Amino acid sequence: MFRKSLTLNKLARRAGLAAALAAFVAMMVVPATGAAKSPVKFGSKLNPTVQPSNSLPGYDCILPGACTMVQDEAYGRPDGGHIAPKSGRIKVIRVIAGGPGVFRPQIVKVRHSDSTLLADTKAKVIRAGRKLYHQGQSEANWETDRYKVEKFRVNIPIKKGQQLALRGSSTSMIRCSSGGHNTLVFAPALRKRTPYEGADDASGCWILMEAVIR
Repeated sequence: MFRKSLTLNKLARRAGLAAALAAFVAMMVVPATGAAKSPVKFGSKLNPTVQPSNSLPGYDCILPGACTMVQDEAYGRPDGGHIAPKSGRIKVIRVIAGGPGVFRPQIVKVRHSDSTLLADTKAKVIRAGRKLYHQGQSEANWETDRYKVEKFRVNIPIKKGQQLALRGSSTSMIRCSSGGHNTLVFAPALRKRTPYEGADDASGCWILMEAVIR
């Protein structure tokens, strides 16, 4: 009887040790999972149903050469969706374009004014990415009304409150079906390490560009 009781006690102690070890491992795993950073998206809300309407032949800069087009209203994300909600690094840029083209993504800081003068809205470039080449839509995309969302892997630092822009001489990464100042245009193009400059033009077209921050 004594030997049997001793064996049961040993088993109980081992079971308790195993349970304690399992609980410790669970405590280590839960914080690690919770600490994982979830991706955050901002800019135009893109999916294959978003048509780049009236995007061809494209929007041309108001002057010869490159200009900067600043996303100042995000399609599908009104009321501030064009503004980076957190600091981090942009790891993916997604676009919908009507046709082939090239652009350089820029990160800008915009200063809005209560003035009705467009030139009183100012911006400066904080960072710029490498050139990205997009293909645009095929005839099948237009016929089926399902549009290609093109993705580019990047690694661009961004801070909360900054905005997306593109540098190029023209673009078909747009949806033109509204009015207002959805896009601010600076011509010639804004460059890094220069002071704030006033906007030269504005467009009612939305820039179909979305960023993923991690």
